[in-house]
This record gives sequence, C-alpha cells and structure tokens, in this order.
Amino acid sequence: MRIIRIATSCLLIFVLPLAARADFFQYTDQDGTVVIVDDESKIPKKFRKKARTTRADPVGASTTTSVRVNNNQVFVPVSISYRDRVADAWLLMDTGASSTVISTALASRLGIRPSSTELRQSRVADGRVVQAFRTRVDSITVGPKSKYNAEVFIIPSNGPDMGYDGLLGMNFLREFPHRLDINTQLIEWQQ
Repeated sequence: MRIIRIATSCLLIFVLPLAARADFFQYTDQDGTVVIVDDESKIPKKFRKKARTTRADPVGASTTTSVRVNNNQVFVPVSISYRDRVADAWLLMDTGASSTVISTALASRLGIRPSSTELRQSRVADGRVVQAFRTRVDSITVGPKSKYNAEVFIIPSNGPDMGYDGLLGMNFLREFPHRLDINTQLIEWQQ
C-alpha cells in the first residue's frame, strides 16, 4: 500500500505542472468587440466556429525568437490579428518609436478599413509631422509573447518599398523584458 501511495505522489508531481497550463480563447462579438476568455464553454455557440485559441506555453517552451540582422537593423517576425484575419509580417525593431507602425499594404492584408481608424498627426524620426491613421488590432504576437488590443498606426509611404512591413515600437517592446543578442540573432525573452 505504501508503494502505491509513493507512486501516486510521484505521478501527481509530474502531472500537476501540466494542469497549471492555461489556454485562452478569443472571438469577436456582433459589435466587433474582441472578447478573450479562459474557458471555451464561455464562448456563445454562434461565435465558436471563428474563435481563435492561444495555447499557453508549456513548461520549458522556447524563450527566444529568431530575428534577422542586416546592417545593424533588426527585423522581427510578427503575427498580427485583426478581427477574423491573421497576417505574418516582418517589422523593424525600433526602440525610438513610441508606437508600432504598419504599412498600408499590411493594413490592407488585415482588412483594416479607413472607416475603422482615426486620423492623427504623428512626428517621424526626421522631425516631420505626417498624417497617420490610428487603430487597434486584436493582437500582436512575437514568438511566445502576445499583446492584446494593441494600438497601431498606419502611415502611408510615398517612397520605394522598404522591404519590411513597419516598425515594432515600444508599446509592444516595453511590455516584455528582453535581451537582443546580435551575434546569435535572437531575442531572449525574460520571464
């Protein structure tokens, strides 16, 4: 009997960390509001088919994200969700940008309409003031990190194609402590 109790205790030690994992479920209601719940049964039946599941990182999951470094510029792979669309993109890491900026092409891929944005004036790095369109996306995800209901700006570009889809700004980066290793081309996310 004592052996069975010890075996059961050992089994519980290994199973309990797995039970602590929590998944999240996201859906958009009839008013266009993004709702995030921790139990799939809390999603009304009419929204379940289009619900997205975000799996929690299991214990020991990757805490790094591979990036591309080119001429001291760091390009980060990003997934952006807006209503029922998700687009993968490359954003330039910009610690000088207070907000994340996406291109009009990326906004179009996500189905962001001008009517769902607010016209704003924004100051860019060279000091000029330009017209920008402010909106919120459901999420911005980089590797294991996601920011929900994230503000983004859309700034039209008149110049040549930049080769990337926008700027990953401090409204994302300050939320998730990290260390950038240029040599290994990795972002190391801190817990």
